[in-house]
Amino acid sequence: MQDLKKAVEKHSKLILDSERYIWNHPETGYKEYQTSAYMEKIFTDLGYELNKPEDITGFVTTLDTDKEGPTVLILGELDSIICPEHPECNKETGAVHSCGHNAQCAALIGIAAALKEPGILDKFCGKIKLCAVPAEELLEIEYRAGLREKGVIRFFGGKPEYLARGYFD
Repeated sequence: MQDLKKAVEKHSKLILDSERYIWNHPETGYKEYQTSAYMEKIFTDLGYELNKPEDITGFVTTLDTDKEGPTVLILGELDSIICPEHPECNKETGAVHSCGHNAQCAALIGIAAALKEPGILDKFCGKIKLCAVPAEELLEIEYRAGLREKGVIRFFGGKPEYLARGYFD
């Protein structure tokens, strides 16, 4: 466990910088274009191959330890809420990460970076799925209804959408 803790600590600047970037770029569900692109770049720079859904934001990647064991899913939610009264909201959209998803995504980045450190995966078995999932907050129903009418999504929430697409299998 100490090795994992050190691996995470090694990437503390990346984690904290990511938290601030995501905080400063809040986006609501199925519109998390900047956040998703930001995280995709970090993950690909770390050497991950991403499985990205067609027509919506987010991604899933899988690490296989090549040892028998369970599959564990760790996720971070990409979206923010709308709270125009919040002092740090986006003044144009009213979006803000007062829901804490910026911290979830930063933690996911830290986990992803730590798991790429030499020898860390040797301590695990099974598979580890890392997922940046969109649209956790149930907002902007008319927008999502439009996406459903166009056949882009089947579900208003990102988790049920990803589940239906098989990303949580």
